[in-house]
Amino acid sequence: MADFSFNDLLERRDVDLGSSRLVRHDWRALEAWRYSRTRFEHFVSFQKFGNSSPYRGAKIAFQFLPMGGSNSLFVGAHKILDEWESPPELRQPKLYDPTSKYEKDDTLHFRYDLERLETFEDLVGRVVIDWGAGTRAWSQWAARREKPILEMRAIQQDDAFPGFSAFSSTIEEVSLLPQGWQGALASVRGVYLLVCPKTGEQYVGSAYGEDGFMGRWLSYAANGHGGNRLLITRRPVNYLVSILEIASPDMSTSDIVHRETAWKTKLGSKAHGLNAN
Repeated sequence: MADFSFNDLLERRDVDLGSSRLVRHDWRALEAWRYSRTRFEHFVSFQKFGNSSPYRGAKIAFQFLPMGGSNSLFVGAHKILDEWESPPELRQPKLYDPTSKYEKDDTLHFRYDLERLETFEDLVGRVVIDWGAGTRAWSQWAARREKPILEMRAIQQDDAFPGFSAFSSTIEEVSLLPQGWQGALASVRGVYLLVCPKTGEQYVGSAYGEDGFMGRWLSYAANGHGGNRLLITRRPVNYLVSILEIASPDMSTSDIVHRETAWKTKLGSKAHGLNAN
């Protein structure tokens, strides 16, 4: 599929590449999408003021969400009908969702009237592209960037769970994982690894509560430290998270803690990492 690009697909559907932008949103948009498409479309109708607005000068925006690495999932195409500064004009966008918490009434920003481009509704949630190395360039003119299509799914679906040994994520993204993934992670206990993305320092911990790994990691997401003494003294960061060992169903809490200690010794996380004991 890599020899077929997203631009090829657009041209087959008579889209003017010169007036179209490809927009790869961040985890906040992913969180809105996981909640509902309505909330996502509300979210993308509000943008920061200035030249960095992803829709400036475009007639159509093709929306994408991050999937890990540079992979990106297509989640809709929108005609850009109108743009205005708010304040002073406080009218709500066409796709405004009154139940959403995301609004910027107190700061200068752009608002947009967006309308779904119906000719691309059949591809929502089905097309995966490679955005390329420059993921920080999150809004790009379609005519200037070829994006290889990596996958064309038969139906809209979540990615398959990669397995416990291959799983990796970040603390901030744990709550955004597909429900099937969250269920799998909540069903098992064991030993996990946190890595500071800034320093590379490691923290070894264990999950033995009712909600397994999922419950333990959500506590880090809530307060940045999960109650750990050494982490409490540090500024919160978005730790990388992975699984070192899955506990067998018959292992006791003390057995899991013993395995945690063994991994601390093996990785040296007490002497050179973030474990205080």
